[in-house]
Amino acid sequence: MRLTLNAQTRLALTLIMIPFAAGLALSQTPLRARTESGREVILSPDGTWKYATEEPHSIAPRSTEGKTLFKAPQGNFGIWYDPAKWTVRQDADSEGRIHFKLKRGDAYALVLIEEIPVPTRNLKSVALANAKEAASDAKITFEGTTTIDGKEVLILKMDGTVQEIPFRYYGYYYGGKNGTIQVLSFTGQAIFQKYEDEFTEFLNGLVIY
Repeated sequence: MRLTLNAQTRLALTLIMIPFAAGLALSQTPLRARTESGREVILSPDGTWKYATEEPHSIAPRSTEGKTLFKAPQGNFGIWYDPAKWTVRQDADSEGRIHFKLKRGDAYALVLIEEIPVPTRNLKSVALANAKEAASDAKITFEGTTTIDGKEVLILKMDGTVQEIPFRYYGYYYGGKNGTIQVLSFTGQAIFQKYEDEFTEFLNGLVIY
């Protein structure tokens, strides 16, 4: 049976995109520890952790053949996307969010650009706090970084439950002097793996001028 998201559920999901400027908090210093097996881990102030040796995602050589550049209405950002795979609602909603949907299934993406610059290093705690507005049990399951156009970009995966439906969020986050961007893809946890490659391709379309 195919799951169809109702309007209320989609509205709840978009709450994760609350502007970064709200509720910024000072970050605390992460701690390092070792597991019983001897692997070093980094413990964050928000209770999440990651292996200290975790490798960042890599970006394959960018191919723009057959793709369309969506230029952000503000800031120095853009997204290369495949119109054969994704539909885009050209008009932003009241919060300035740009909505994308994968044509072949229940997979979605949102792009939010803000004029206020927020350092990339601060976006982890802000993103998690925003996620909890939509899913109170939201937690970070993966953290890494990659480099796009010479800029370090934060990668996060988060799990959370919205209206008793387990969702997984997979996003890229960057803040610079010309503003802040969040590119977020999401779908149900049970079918995330089915769409992960297409999510990664979409996220890797991020352009920072």
